[in-house]
Amino acid sequence: MTIVCEIVKEVETMNQIVRLQKEVWGTDAVTSMPQMIAAVHHGGVVIAAFDDGKVVGFCYGFPGVKDGAAYIVSHMMAIHPDYRDSGLGQRLKELQRSWALASGYDKVVWTFDPLETRNANLNLNKLGGTAKVYIENYYGELDDPSNGSMPTDRFLVEWELRSPRCENAISGKTPDVPRWSTYASLFDWELEGEFPRPVAASSGPTSDACLVPVPKAIRDMKTKNPELAKLWRFELRRQLTRSLADGYCVVGLWRTEQPVHYYVLEHAERFVR
Repeated sequence: MTIVCEIVKEVETMNQIVRLQKEVWGTDAVTSMPQMIAAVHHGGVVIAAFDDGKVVGFCYGFPGVKDGAAYIVSHMMAIHPDYRDSGLGQRLKELQRSWALASGYDKVVWTFDPLETRNANLNLNKLGGTAKVYIENYYGELDDPSNGSMPTDRFLVEWELRSPRCENAISGKTPDVPRWSTYASLFDWELEGEFPRPVAASSGPTSDACLVPVPKAIRDMKTKNPELAKLWRFELRRQLTRSLADGYCVVGLWRTEQPVHYYVLEHAERFVR
């Protein structure tokens, strides 16, 4: 299998990307061909992954600005189900980084669901992004195959493209798990059948760093025990909103052999970037 990733501008390729989005995300969460065409002619970028001429993945970003600083909003990425866990998402993002730097941007931002640990591993560990903002119900209740009836809470990822953290991550430097494993967890969990259940705690972080558990198999949980999935949504919302407001930053995902992984939080004023 030889997959080629390229920056694209052609209408037919954009139409293939629209069809891929519908297959992956459903018909209600599609960035249209005209929108992507307009973006790539005005400071944005669309990158497609091709296998023998067929689009099997893509990512799309458009310019944003805040406090006078321009950056790229990486709004949408999709990988065909047959090509997941192949490293394709990382390849697309790294090409997006190269393009952004060459185009004069130093930062890319995007959102992802804190319950989706596969995305967290890519965004935080492999790319070196961080999250300082938790957004409640960002898109409202979409009621689509991916989100169900869950509130669409999201982390805002900030990818500082020239930072040592980013450069270390994309060069393959592994997370500092021995250090992370010494941090205390903000709350506990217990098994309820085949899935973990959060055991709520009343206090917030008491040191410069801490862990927040998150279930590994959230998609199975949404199908088999949706009420438990919602319980995790609201407990994570409570813990993470408070912690980030107190100056903590999500810097990684500690992947374990337990039914949960752990978000790694370090105080933004004291962790090394």
